[in-house]
Amino acid sequence: MTDTDTPWFNYFLRIAYDGTDFRGWQRQPGGVVTVQQSIEDLLSRIHQREVTVGGCGRTDAGVHATQYYLHLRVPEALPENYHFFVNKQLPAGISLLEIIPVSDRAQARYDATERTYDYFFHAAPDAFLDRFSGCYELRHFAADRVVRALPLLLAYNDFHAFCKTPDRHNTTIVHFTEASLYRNPAGDRYRLRFVANRFLRGMIRLLVNDLLLLGNGALTHEDFREMLVSGQRKPHFRLAHPEGLFLTGVRYPYLDRAPDLPASGAGQWIRMT
Repeated sequence: MTDTDTPWFNYFLRIAYDGTDFRGWQRQPGGVVTVQQSIEDLLSRIHQREVTVGGCGRTDAGVHATQYYLHLRVPEALPENYHFFVNKQLPAGISLLEIIPVSDRAQARYDATERTYDYFFHAAPDAFLDRFSGCYELRHFAADRVVRALPLLLAYNDFHAFCKTPDRHNTTIVHFTEASLYRNPAGDRYRLRFVANRFLRGMIRLLVNDLLLLGNGALTHEDFREMLVSGQRKPHFRLAHPEGLFLTGVRYPYLDRAPDLPASGAGQWIRMT
């Protein structure tokens, strides 16, 4: 039997990671520590061969994921203790949650039909929260200003003005199905949820930054709308803090898991939109 005749086994590995100590998902040159590099190095040692994995998308340095899928293709079926064995050796901050057999045509990135991101932010510095939530000056924050603007994300679909590198994308068209603001019962923590078919580079953090400016009165509703209509940004260009951002859900035609909020974001949330 030749190598081409050898059956291959295909899996999605559902993982979660704390992105604080990683320079994003994607492997990079120069010995930079990334989530992909850490996983590939470990799996290569376990399988005693070079292993590459494909992820469902890219996340920036410092950004987290509670539901991330990667595609693993190997020439042998995974043993029953694989889940336990891998978790024992993964570096701190990465957890293997589930092993899912998939067809040989499944592809973690291009088969995804919907992605969910949640952005957490709060006002008072907190040693046990600041790692997983953006800390901002919110004394003049008016949630109703943000609530009024969020439907615009569903009304328009060209997000050229909210892409860090629009020239690197074939299209800047994105179709939102949800853009919501939540707050906790105490009113001192907030969560923005964005659900769409795809997201552009830096898009969520650019949107969050401008929504916070809008909520604090430093940006008008018309300014925000004009950027969506014209595709041109205002002179400011700032990304929201990465620590507040989580990839919480990915949907496939053949795999549908509800989004997973992190432990730091557990508890009651009141939807304001």
